[in-house]
Amino acid sequence: MELAHEDLVLLLNGLYELGEESFSVVHPADEIGELFRVDLGDATESTVSMTTGAVTYEDALDEIEREHGPTVRKELPNEAAYVKAVTASRLVDIQNREELDEFITRYGYQDLQEGHPPRYAGFDTNLLPWRMHDVLEIDPVLHTKPGGRAPVNGYALLEGVDSELSISYRYGKNAMPAAELADAFGPEYERLAGQPTEDNRETRLGLREFRRLRETRPHDIVATETGDTGIIDGCAEYYADKPTGVVLFSNDYGFIDEARERKLPAVHVNFDVDFPRRLTGTWDQIATLLYELAVLFGVLVLPRATLYGVWEGKSERNWKHEEIDIDTRSEKLAAILERDQPIVQAHADRQ
Repeated sequence: MELAHEDLVLLLNGLYELGEESFSVVHPADEIGELFRVDLGDATESTVSMTTGAVTYEDALDEIEREHGPTVRKELPNEAAYVKAVTASRLVDIQNREELDEFITRYGYQDLQEGHPPRYAGFDTNLLPWRMHDVLEIDPVLHTKPGGRAPVNGYALLEGVDSELSISYRYGKNAMPAAELADAFGPEYERLAGQPTEDNRETRLGLREFRRLRETRPHDIVATETGDTGIIDGCAEYYADKPTGVVLFSNDYGFIDEARERKLPAVHVNFDVDFPRRLTGTWDQIATLLYELAVLFGVLVLPRATLYGVWEGKSERNWKHEEIDIDTRSEKLAAILERDQPIVQAHADRQ
């Protein structure tokens, strides 16, 4: 069964209904095992206990490289991507929240009724996979204050970033054979035949975010080349003659320094090197965590179900709708999902 990211709460509801109120989320490789444990309490305040922190995970990657070689290791997210994926769920915060809030207060919250020019946010390539519109709490649809002032008024969508995210040179061509991945990680990986390698799955997450902002939010399409200089030069030239202003965000200090030299307001987004072991959040945030990690790892094992972020035959439509495939190992869970999914779909169709 294929479920969209926003419908993964149905899976949590099904597990809860079957008495699986506390469950482990496991990677099938023996060297990694349990990633975290979920205790489903109130839908607005449940607990996630991170069994495998970033340092422990890095040790597991080293062990996998010693056992299976560097190419196999590269099929799994590195420890930095692991932390960023948890941050994308909003179960943990970015490291320099105070600095970013001050930056947004200084450059954002334009009073359009008083004639202030709109301000758009532009993201560097390295931030698009991690749902920054929501993590930074700047999205004009989600985070506009009472009275009408939004942190930013839309997005500057940079063509150089789009080009960098669209590069998938290993997609379906020289990815590792699924049988070899299955030998290293477990038989579940046999289903990943023909799918992007891990680094390209990260860029696919970013590309989907870029296109989602283009489809649903006010934006400027800004013509730029690729690379820091090409992106920043294009952005500076585009906004030099526009009434709309721009603020830039990156996880690259070189990008930030170069943007400031061109007189563009820009700020670095810092991620912590690890996360606290005990996290608290909503079912929606836990669903986002499952989605992000299922795509990055390819496979997650839960009680009664195995989640595939990629699988043989995953289509462009599946990527567009942020769908993962759920292999239910329980007839009761399958029945609950088949009962609830049409109800949710009918409700969504009426919106």
